[in-house]
Amino acid sequence: MSKLDELATARRRFPCGDRVRGRVAAVPFGPGRTGLFVDLGAHPEGFVDVLHLPEDPRGWPPVGREGFFEVLSHRPGQVRLFPLDAGMRARHYRASNWSGEEWAAMTERYPIGSMVTGTVTDVFPGDREYAVRFAGGGSFVEYDEVPPTIGTVATYLVTRHLEWTHRIMVRPAP
Repeated sequence: MSKLDELATARRRFPCGDRVRGRVAAVPFGPGRTGLFVDLGAHPEGFVDVLHLPEDPRGWPPVGREGFFEVLSHRPGQVRLFPLDAGMRARHYRASNWSGEEWAAMTERYPIGSMVTGTVTDVFPGDREYAVRFAGGGSFVEYDEVPPTIGTVATYLVTRHLEWTHRIMVRPAP
């Protein structure tokens, strides 16, 4: 299976923003270094970056521990995850720079189904994603065909509000 096929399969199986259950499968190079792998019960494997885990490696979840995770993004052969269980994540880490009140204001300003005008600011060909900035916020958008050009201004549909990581999901407007 090609890397693009793997990426498409991962996106279908584990959409961004979904909550998934998984089991810690491995801690490569030991706690405190790169992160940990999570068995999601289907290919591809999940990965939690060291930045999302407790600063003290002794607080890292052991192999075999089950928990819930939010799907952050996809890479060929890998699903990037954010731990939802408080005991699995860093205490100092904030999934968002927005406070609860600021997040509430953002979801009110950009309700699901609303349209926003955004500008493409970055393109990540390896992950087949691009970043979009709009007034007061931003999002990442997955693409399958030709990536947009940086600087392109377009209209996007707000599709989801991700409460745990305070992210607004958008897709190109129809």
